[in-house]
Order: sequence, then C-alpha cells, then structure tokens
Amino acid sequence: MRNHKQSCLDSIKNSGNQYPIKKSNNSSINTCNSNTTAFNQAKKDYLVYLLLDLDGVNQDPYYHPEIDTLYHSLQVFQLANQQTDDHIMLAAALFHDIGKAIDMHEHATIGAEMLRGLLVEPIPWLVKHHLDLLIHPKQTRKRLRNTLRLKQLEQLRRWDIQGRETDIDVITPIQAIQILTQADEIFQLNP
Repeated sequence: MRNHKQSCLDSIKNSGNQYPIKKSNNSSINTCNSNTTAFNQAKKDYLVYLLLDLDGVNQDPYYHPEIDTLYHSLQVFQLANQQTDDHIMLAAALFHDIGKAIDMHEHATIGAEMLRGLLVEPIPWLVKHHLDLLIHPKQTRKRLRNTLRLKQLEQLRRWDIQGRETDIDVITPIQAIQILTQADEIFQLNP
C-alpha cells in the first residue's frame, strides 16, 4: 500500500478549495452558501485528517490480515459504496474504526465521540455499536429486533468482515470523502 498520508496531505495543501462554491444571482444566498461551503470544507478536511491518523495503525493480524487500519477502513467503504447509496451507511463504513488511532480496545466508543456533533445520528451510534453483533449477538438481536438499527448493524458487520483483503487497490481518503460528502446531509447543521 502506498503512503496515503503524505499524498493526501500534499493534495490538500495544493488543491485549494476542491469543493467549489455554488454561484447564485442573489448575493445574500451567495454569502450564505460561501460560509456554509467554507464550513463544510473545514469539516471535510478534518474527516480526511481523521482517516490519515489511521495510516500505519496496525491491527492484530489474526483478525485483520490486512493489518493497516486505514487500508481496512477504505476496503470497508468501497464495499459499502458498491452496495448502497445511503450516505449514513457509507459514513459508518468509512469511520467505524476511526477510534483505533487513539485506543484499540475502546475504539468504538472513542470513534463515536470523535464524530458526535460533526456527523448526524445515527452515524456515531453505528460506530459505537458496530461490534455489538460480535460481542453480544443474542442480546443485540433481541434488543433491536425488527428495527432499522439492527439491519444497519448487520450490514456494517458484513462489510467489516469482508474488508480484510491483503492485496487489493483502494481509493485514497480524499476520494472516499469526496464520494461520501456529495450529500451534505451527513453533517450536523449547527457548527
């Protein structure tokens, strides 16, 4: 795997605003769109940096033969992107292991806290609970029986298990964020 961190940092520094401001004939709308776009651009850059922190974070090869957490996260995102256009699920797939940059064992809780206030619910909830079907499958199925949340956790778990290839090409974190943020509805409205 090539060094995503350096290539992404170079791309961010050299690109300027990758997400152009939409033009409008109404100057008050234009100002609002400019502020919103700049704010959302800052969020997008922050999300890229969160992903880049996963580069070189090694996982237990018994469970993760692909070892690198960023490589795994991008594989899970690509699987999700092939199977859904639901931006909530795409975000959960991409950020499910984001907390591993801080702590391997408490990564689900830490990752959810890192995203809370930045991304809309249920993304932080899905990140926090993405291991529930592994750790407590019967209790989780009983507690969430016949709910959308259970279906979402089941799908996220499948992608998480499948995203463990050792030698496949993955997109860059910037490309993943560009795909993910085509719909701004994943962001919290209030800064």
